[in-house]
Amino acid sequence: MPEVQSCAGCGGSGGTQKTEATVELDEEGSMVPRIHEFWSPCGRCHGSGTVIVG
Repeated sequence: MPEVQSCAGCGGSGGTQKTEATVELDEEGSMVPRIHEFWSPCGRCHGSGTVIVG
């Protein structure tokens, strides 16, 4: 019989906080390091935090 379980890939959180470091140009054309943070849904459960097993 199918059973709903916490996703092992994300531990039930539905995704992870990601950090990306880039170098961008400012208004004057100077290179400036930037940090971008964003939420990424889990690839196994697609953000639900649960999977159906069985």
